[in-house]
Amino acid sequence: MVSGFITDLVHGFIFLCPAFFANSAAAFTSGLGAIDRGKLFRDGKPLLGKNKTIGGVLGGTITGGILGMAVVLFFPDFFKEVEVRNDLESFEWYYGFILGFSALIGDAIGSFAKRRMNLKPGAPFPVVDQVGFVVSSFLIVAFFMSYPIIWVILVIPAAFFLHLTANIFSYKMNWQKVWW
Repeated sequence: MVSGFITDLVHGFIFLCPAFFANSAAAFTSGLGAIDRGKLFRDGKPLLGKNKTIGGVLGGTITGGILGMAVVLFFPDFFKEVEVRNDLESFEWYYGFILGFSALIGDAIGSFAKRRMNLKPGAPFPVVDQVGFVVSSFLIVAFFMSYPIIWVILVIPAAFFLHLTANIFSYKMNWQKVWW
């Protein structure tokens, strides 16, 4: 039974690999201006803020796409566990782009919520910072394919603790300024 959970957890992480890497890649590919172009919401605060950039969206989405193709190439039998909806031909070849973009949508939703709550960019927003992109990825890709629900049940809490552990480690190594 435990080995089944571990297998499901690994499969869930493999499935979401494009989302995890897209979310990280966005930070390294920023530029080309803010997505919101400096526009303010009706409350007078930025929609998303200057840290959400067009370059980040492009870089994250492309990274997700490349990783998705790698998943298809290295784990071809993996897609027997998922069912593509609406007869989308060869969907597995571009699911990584969808997951990458979906992760960035989740991150942008978190930024939008932070601005509404008067939280500054980089301020902690527990749970949303750690798994918002995972939840959005699972939700959005569900329009295109079905996957085992156990992946969601196992990956979300595991991603939360993995994200937190990686951030604390990076902080202790002086690779980032904050532990969250």
